Amino acid sequence: MDQIGQALVSIRLELGFKTSKDFFNYLKGRGLECNYQHFVKIEKNICLPSNILINQMAGALNKHNAEQLINAFGQTIFPQFSYLFAGGKAKAITKTKMLKKNETNSGQKVLTVKQVSSLAKRKENYYLFLILTLSRTPVVLEELKSLKNFRKAVKELEDSGVVVVEENSVRSTASEFKFPKEKDSQLENMYAQFDLWDIDFSTDFNFETLINKMMTRRISPRYISVILKQIDGLADLVRLADESDQSHNTEVIHMHLKVQKGELPGKLTTGL
Repeated sequence: MDQIGQALVSIRLELGFKTSKDFFNYLKGRGLECNYQHFVKIEKNICLPSNILINQMAGALNKHNAEQLINAFGQTIFPQFSYLFAGGKAKAITKTKMLKKNETNSGQKVLTVKQVSSLAKRKENYYLFLILTLSRTPVVLEELKSLKNFRKAVKELEDSGVVVVEENSVRSTASEFKFPKEKDSQLENMYAQFDLWDIDFSTDFNFETLINKMMTRRISPRYISVILKQIDGLADLVRLADESDQSHNTEVIHMHLKVQKGELPGKLTTGL
């Protein structure tokens, strides 16, 4: 267990954090889900972290430090195979190169209000967030040149803990993010802005239109629940349409559904 605590202290000092509290706040802001007391026990080798916490910490760090932490965890969990993890990253680099094309971010994180604010700061930030979340793998910075002010967007999302920059690439800190529930007018306004940007997204990236339909019809109220259930089924199908082998998930679809109901003149009424 000593290896994990030593690795955390080494990484903390390498990143310039003099205190455990500052380092903990840095990791917490990037998705670490544990309290400070538990973190200190891990750093002091009093308790062993779960693989979930190790994944969260690694996801908040750059590639070099993430490998350093994972190697320390491997030596602790598999002491009889510690030679596989010895030397920091000598063994890990070979495997990383072999798996680089297939490596994915893992886990689900709930965005903080501060992080949502960083997405809402400008359209480029929100677009970059969508691109990196959908990619599931690091994206080479050169590929983002077509995105206006992409370097500023990368910097702002990195500062907020939504993305991590690794050498010449950038990746999201999780494969899936959940937005906090609307609590105040600030969040409501930001979500309204995201709705508008969502409409622009496929046009700005020149997506091919597969279907474009609009209908305004009078219907019986008893069919509304049926229609909504059918739409929910379609949304579930889209969510399940990716495969475990990421190399097969080569297409991106952008679907925007909005069903509204209301009153218009001309409704047939019955009376006595």
